[in-house]
Amino acid sequence: MNDAGILCVAGASGLVGSQITKVALEKGYHVHGTMRDADDKSKRPHLMALPGAEERLTLFSADTSDGASFDAPLEGADAVFIACFPPIYHGKDGTPARELDRERGFREVVRPVRDGCLGVLEAANRQGVGNVVLCSSTSSTNPPEPVAVKTEENAVSDPEKQMDDGKFTAAEKIVMERAAEEFCDAHDMRLAIMLPTMMLGPVVLPQHLEGASMEMPARLYRGENASHDRVPAGSMSLSHVEDVAKLFLAAYEAPDARGRYFAVYDSVPWQNIYAEIVRYVPDAQLPAPLEGEPEEPTRFDFTRRDSLGVTMRSVPETIRETFDWLKSEPFS
Repeated sequence: MNDAGILCVAGASGLVGSQITKVALEKGYHVHGTMRDADDKSKRPHLMALPGAEERLTLFSADTSDGASFDAPLEGADAVFIACFPPIYHGKDGTPARELDRERGFREVVRPVRDGCLGVLEAANRQGVGNVVLCSSTSSTNPPEPVAVKTEENAVSDPEKQMDDGKFTAAEKIVMERAAEEFCDAHDMRLAIMLPTMMLGPVVLPQHLEGASMEMPARLYRGENASHDRVPAGSMSLSHVEDVAKLFLAAYEAPDARGRYFAVYDSVPWQNIYAEIVRYVPDAQLPAPLEGEPEEPTRFDFTRRDSLGVTMRSVPETIRETFDWLKSEPFS
């Protein structure tokens, strides 16, 4: 157990941050969790209901637009887990990010994430926190020229090309990663970067059922239409959200762990995903069948991920646990 250890989770009410908080409490850590509003009555009670929270979870109000607001939660911490940057899909006036011009896309989507991350890192450096685990995304792992098997080293997006193509929501991640790497190198801070995609499984807050990952199974469970009209020919990288959190903790606990790590179980054709889902919600409004043959799924080399020692649940296991949990009506 780690009763003396303090971990700061920036974004403790988010999908990933809440799971990191849950797993860290289970492992005996004290957690300083940040939220925009630590008194938010729609979120705080769910976090404080986690096992161990009453004794070892302290919630702080902090906003990434004000790096100094992270000084208090980082004081005395042994590490910071930065999980407070969900993808930005719209400009400030609601314009879809893909429709923004280059200048606005950088200013309203990419730069706030980069500068917000640097603000948290600057606070961590002021407080003497030398261990950083950053939540990025596999959207930063799409090189201009496709590779047969993705590794963390060869699967690196080109942010300039992404922004030229209007993919600002994707570009924000690789720009953030590069800024974090440069900062941590300059200040002798150990940085591990985790790269998840779609995450399923039991969640901590009801708001997480409305997010990009869990919205689709939650809609199908409620008898609503799926997010696709027709089963896509492509594939999706998928993982159990608790396993992702365990990877974050494992990266912190391994003193030599640094650099990028895939945080996915594998990439699976959408056809297979829906075939698994229908086993648990046979009357769901599933999309129309795939026309033609499915595309080859993305192939990964998981050597680095596996070096962290976390056993990842398979896609069938993850989908089964997701729907078993939904059927329990957890937030009713």
